[in-house]
Amino acid sequence: MLGALRGLAHAGAKGNKQAIIAAGVLDAVQIRIANIVKEIDTKEEPFHKQAYVYASENEIIIE
Repeated sequence: MLGALRGLAHAGAKGNKQAIIAAGVLDAVQIRIANIVKEIDTKEEPFHKQAYVYASENEIIIE
């Protein structure tokens, strides 16, 4: 079981674009993987359950 992630998440701090973020509940306002940043407007995009987050072609993907 994965826990809840709220606020800011930063993976791959040393430039690793292969880093991932996994959370049981993803309710973050900003996600970073390496130097790629995604701002999440919680009014437009609801929180995600069982989220898997990764970078693909300089874009953050949330599944």
